[in-house]
Amino acid sequence: MDLSIIIVTHNSRSPVEKCIASIEAHPPSRDFEILVIDNASVDGTPEMIAGRFPSVRLFANEENIGYSRGVNQGMRASEGRHMLILNPDIIVREGSIDRLVEFLERTPDAGLAASKLVYPDGRLQPTCRRFYNFTVLLLRRTFLGKLFPEAAPLREHLMMDYDHETPRRVDWVIGACMLVRREAVERVGNMDERFFLYFEDLDWCYRMGKHGWSVYYVPDSVMIHSYERSSAKSVFRKPFLIHLFSMLRYVEKWNGVFYFLRRHREAIKTILFALFDIVMINASFLGAYYLRILFQPFFKFGLYPMSWYLNFVYFYNLIYFLTFFFSGLYRIRRETPWFDEFVGIARATLIGVAILMASTYLTRDRIFSRAVVLGQAILIMVAVGCMRQVLRAAHRELVKAAFDLKRVLLVGSGEEVGEITERLLSDPGLGIEVVGFVGDSPGSLGTHAEIPEIIERFKVQEVIVLSSCGNVETMLPLLMHSGGRMIQVRAVMPVARFLGTGVRIEEFVGLPMFAVERGVVHLFWKGLKRIADIILSLVILPLSAVAALILSVPGRLTGGIRFHGERRVGLRGRELTLPRVRFPSGGEGGDLFKPRLFLLVLLGRMSFVGPPPLRSSQRPRGGPASIIDYKPGISGRWRWSGEERITEVIESEFASLQNWSLKQELSIMIRSLRFAFSGGYPVWFDTEGDER
Repeated sequence: MDLSIIIVTHNSRSPVEKCIASIEAHPPSRDFEILVIDNASVDGTPEMIAGRFPSVRLFANEENIGYSRGVNQGMRASEGRHMLILNPDIIVREGSIDRLVEFLERTPDAGLAASKLVYPDGRLQPTCRRFYNFTVLLLRRTFLGKLFPEAAPLREHLMMDYDHETPRRVDWVIGACMLVRREAVERVGNMDERFFLYFEDLDWCYRMGKHGWSVYYVPDSVMIHSYERSSAKSVFRKPFLIHLFSMLRYVEKWNGVFYFLRRHREAIKTILFALFDIVMINASFLGAYYLRILFQPFFKFGLYPMSWYLNFVYFYNLIYFLTFFFSGLYRIRRETPWFDEFVGIARATLIGVAILMASTYLTRDRIFSRAVVLGQAILIMVAVGCMRQVLRAAHRELVKAAFDLKRVLLVGSGEEVGEITERLLSDPGLGIEVVGFVGDSPGSLGTHAEIPEIIERFKVQEVIVLSSCGNVETMLPLLMHSGGRMIQVRAVMPVARFLGTGVRIEEFVGLPMFAVERGVVHLFWKGLKRIADIILSLVILPLSAVAALILSVPGRLTGGIRFHGERRVGLRGRELTLPRVRFPSGGEGGDLFKPRLFLLVLLGRMSFVGPPPLRSSQRPRGGPASIIDYKPGISGRWRWSGEERITEVIESEFASLQNWSLKQELSIMIRSLRFAFSGGYPVWFDTEGDER
C-alpha cells in the first residue's frame, strides 16, 4: 500500500462527508486507503460513514481520546508507506494529493510535507510557521495581538515575508494536512499523546528536526480548509483552556529555562520539602504547647509562657532539620512508597526527641516542658507525614496532566532496550518519557561518542546505561559530561541487588573495585532484628490467642471452619508446621490468627520478616543457597510479590536480606499487613499437601 489517508473526527458529520467525497472525486493515482477515527461523535458521524462510504475503514471509539491519540490509532492500523493526516474540514482539489506525495518521494530528507491551504474564498491561510518565542506567545495569546497585528515578531512567526509560491523548508506546519513518511515516524515516534488537542503538530515537527528530518511546505499542492480558530475566541471557552494547557505542556517540555529547572529538580524539591517540614514542625510545637495548656489540670507543674520558648524554637528546628537530613529524608524520589517515608520520618523524629529530652539534663534548671516535646514529636510524625503525602499527591496530579515528566535516554542494544522501556512506561505514576536509545541496534539516536550532544539536543535529564553497554568507553565520557550538568546516570547491574549494605568503592592493588563487608555493624543489626522479633511476638502473642479463641469456638461448634497444619522448611532445613485455617467457602488463610505462629518467632525458628516458608520440593535449584541460613518470615515481600517463578521470589528476598535495616523491616511489615491478615498467599505458594 502506497498511501494511507487518516481522518480524526468528533461531531463532524457534514465536514467529513464533504472531505471523503472530495477524495473520491479526486483520488490519488496510487494505491490508497482511507481510515476514519471517530472520537465518540453523537451527531451520527459513524453511521453516515458506514452507510455512505463502505470502503472506508471506520474505527468508532466509545470516548473522546483526543486528536493525537486518534492519529496514532490510525497510523498503527494503517498499511501505507506514506500517511496523509487530514482534518475533516479539508476539501481535496484535483491532483493535490499526487503532487504532495511526489514531492515527498523526490526529497529524501523530507520527513513531513504539507499542502498550501486556502479559505473557501481562495484567500491564503498562513499555515507554515517559525517556532514560537516569548514575544510571539504574548502577541498571539493576549489582546496585544489585536493592538499590534503588524508587529515584526508576529509577521516573522507567520512568515509574512514568504510568497508561499515556492517549496521551502520550514520550522513547522499546522496539522490540518500533513503527509508523513513512515520511515520518519518509526525514527521520530508517534504524536505525543500528552497533547489532547493543539500543539501536537508543533511538537511533532520540532522532533522531526531533532532527529534529522526536514519539514517542507509544498505550495504546488493546494487544498481548501474551512479553518476556524476556536481557541482564540474567548478565555472562557473550553477550546481556549485546552489550547492553554497544551501550550504550557509544550513550553515545559522544550523550553531551556524549564529544562534547567528540571535538571535541578532534586535541589528544588529538597528545598520545598525542607520548608514545608519546618512549617509543620513549628505548627506541631504550637499544637503541643496549647494542648499542654488544655490539660494543665492533670500536671503538677505550671507551663512556662511562650516568650520563654523563643530560644528553644531555634534549637529544636536545628535538631529536627539535622536528624531529617542525616536520615536521608531529603533525597526526594517520586517512587518512594509512603510507608517507607513514614518510617523514615518516625525514626528521625524519635532521634530528634531523644536529643531534646537528653538536653534537659544538661542544665540545672528545667528549660522547657518534656510533655510539650513528646507531644510535638507525635504531632510531627502525623503533620510532616501528611504534608509530604499532600505534596506528592499534588505532584502525581501534575504528572497525570503530563507535566514534569522525566526525560530518559537509554544506552544499550538488542531486546534489553525494549524490555527496560516497557518497564519504565508500565507505571505512569513514575512520570517517565523515554526519548530513545543509543546503541548498535537500528533506530539508535547516534553513537556513544555523540551521547553528550544527544543529551542537550533532546533535553535529557537521566541516562540509564544497560548491562549490554556498561563499559568504560561508554561510561567515562558520559560521567564527565553529566557531572557539571546535573544529569543523573544509572547503570543496570544485575549483581547490584545482592550487594547489600556496607558497599564502598576503593582501589586495591591498583584496580578500582567495590567491596562488600559484613562487620560489627552487620552483627548489630542482626541482633537488633532478633530483639525486635522477641518484643513484637511478646506483644502480639496474647492478642492472637484471644483472636484464635474467638475464631475457633464458633468454628468448632458448627464444623464450618477447619484448622490444620502444613509442613514447611525452616532455618537450615529444619521442619516447621505452620497453622492454617480452611473456611466454609473453601478459602485458605487466617494464619496470623494462630498464636503458634508468633510462638515460633519467639523461639527463634521464624522471624517477622523473612523469606517464604516453602516446601522441600519448592527449593529452587541454582538459587541462592545461603537463603536457608535465614529464618523464614511470617511476612515479607513475597506476600505481595507478583512474581510467579519461585527462583525470582527467592532472589528478591535474598537481595532484601542483604540490604536489611530497621527502616526496611518496618516498611515491609506495614505493607504486608493487608496481605498477611487476609491469609492470602501468592499463586506460586503451594497450600495443598500434607496436613497435621
